[in-house]
Amino acid sequence: MRLILVRHGQPDETDEARPNDPGLNANGQRHAQAVSRVLARETITHIISSPMQRAWQTAQPLAQATGLRISRIEGWAEADRSATRYRSIETLRSLGAEEWQRFLQDPIRYLGADPVAFRLDVLAALNTALELPIHSRIAVFTHGMVINTVLSHLLGLGDLARFAPGYGSITRLGARTRTQIGVVSINELGHQDWSI
Repeated sequence: MRLILVRHGQPDETDEARPNDPGLNANGQRHAQAVSRVLARETITHIISSPMQRAWQTAQPLAQATGLRISRIEGWAEADRSATRYRSIETLRSLGAEEWQRFLQDPIRYLGADPVAFRLDVLAALNTALELPIHSRIAVFTHGMVINTVLSHLLGLGDLARFAPGYGSITRLGARTRTQIGVVSINELGHQDWSI
């Protein structure tokens, strides 16, 4: 089994209609198209998405290219799912050193989620994906903290991993069985246009 975790494209932080759950901006749409171009050549059998707009919209081009239906699974949603406004990592850094340190000390709680409950939700979503047939190639459109939670679990880390998945990045997992899961790659960005 291959699990391909895709971080969503760049969201539109100026979206006043949906400030807590914005869709993609123009760069984000390009990120989604680039992901689709590479994954459409990989015989994807299932597409799963977080229900959040930025992930859902990133999955759309691949669904159109493959004709596959997108399954929305709540456990793949970001820790900020209950926040009143989406703020990117870039925006959080721009708020100053003190605010950035608050985020780094406990990023999941900072985003509004309980770290234990969030981890359990993510791992339940991962286990649901692992119940698909072992020959499956699954594209999962999700978020940075979710990817870090999965990687922390698979790598046996005691704390949350601190990888910084780029917009439209790909992280690949391989499973020989439902309990033997390895990390194949982290944060692939070669398919993205670095000028955006």
